[in-house]
Amino acid sequence: MKNIKLTIEYLGTNYFGWQILPEKPTIQGEIIKVLEKILQHPVKLTGASRTDAGVHAFGQVANFRTEKEIPLYKLQSALNGLLPPDIKIVSVKEVPLEFDSRRWAKGKRYRYRIFNRKVPSPFEYKRSWFVPYQLDIPLMKKAKEFLIGTFDFTSFSKYDRKVDINPIRTVDNIEIVKKESHIDFIFYGRSFLRHMVRIMVATLVEVGKGKLRPEDIKEIREKKNRKFAPFLAPPDGLYLEKVYYDNYSY
Repeated sequence: MKNIKLTIEYLGTNYFGWQILPEKPTIQGEIIKVLEKILQHPVKLTGASRTDAGVHAFGQVANFRTEKEIPLYKLQSALNGLLPPDIKIVSVKEVPLEFDSRRWAKGKRYRYRIFNRKVPSPFEYKRSWFVPYQLDIPLMKKAKEFLIGTFDFTSFSKYDRKVDINPIRTVDNIEIVKKESHIDFIFYGRSFLRHMVRIMVATLVEVGKGKLRPEDIKEIREKKNRKFAPFLAPPDGLYLEKVYYDNYSY
């Protein structure tokens, strides 16, 4: 028995997220379908992160087990030959049998990209969030400090108290980088609640527009109620950039 680790890139625009769904195209579903065709046996594929519909990845990680004898370079070549052009396997490695891509993850890095100019670009369509308003970068950098640390992030998530999910999360760092017409928000943490990054981005953008004060972020956070946070930023700009397993640093 072998345990195989995949590092995956994908453009999530045409998919209903990572997790397999009946009769709907998903990233996990497409990869399983191709793996089973190559290996000729059922495959259980575990992913490090359940990215939502429309969300992209540079560094999604998944693993599966097989007894099939096939060189890893041939497996990678076969996968990339059969997968659709918007999903590709960038590396294939054998790992210890006990390795679990989700449970072993020490941290994750997400990048949210905003395209910030008056006119949209066809090259940014579905790959970033088009925001035509001038944003106050120093003010957003001041506001992000209220999101760094260990808190109850109910206000910044699609959190349902009927579901047994711990809303306590730790955000280790947030970087805001502006380069020409792009503003990138880079989030570091072990795990994030559903929609958490996209709601935090939307809230910071409201600060950048002058509609919220930086200190309002702390008040919203402490209310622990989703209705007090702004809208949900679109999935187009969100990328799972890296999953850390050993040396988690930023």
